Amino acid sequence: MRSFVSCLVCAVLIGTTTIVTAAASGLRTYFSEELPVEITKPQSLSSMDQIVVARVRVLGGPAGLYGFEQSARPGEAFHEDYSAWLQVLAVLRGKRPELERINVTFGSGHSYAQGPTTPRQLQQEYFVAMYEDLSGFHLIGVPIEAAKYTEWQQEIGVFERERVKSLPK
Repeated sequence: MRSFVSCLVCAVLIGTTTIVTAAASGLRTYFSEELPVEITKPQSLSSMDQIVVARVRVLGGPAGLYGFEQSARPGEAFHEDYSAWLQVLAVLRGKRPELERINVTFGSGHSYAQGPTTPRQLQQEYFVAMYEDLSGFHLIGVPIEAAKYTEWQQEIGVFERERVKSLPK
């Protein structure tokens, strides 16, 4: 038991070090609690006018696209790993999507910002930056402070540990 606790403490310390290191290189999130100030235009877009900034609510936790057909067209894979349904509450910039509820994709194998997972996170409203192309809506990562990122990840970690403990054995 002591070795398990020691391993857990080491993992937390290493994780914290990794987060601080990652913050120096620019942590990003797809679901911001604050209106994004800095939005990086994806290379595939011709102008910043194509970016929509909206206040949304996430309708259920994001789903991984692993193992599913992820191509916009045969042989052309998406670059995102996650999908989520959003309810668009308000559009602050750009053209409002035609539907109030939209499906978006986001993240990649190298993305370290998770989407809302815990019940508290799913109850909140978020700001997102997104664009639409032929394959649908895609979220754009925006900067997040290291402390906020750490708090977010810790909440998800605690929730997942409690969820696993409550599973029938």
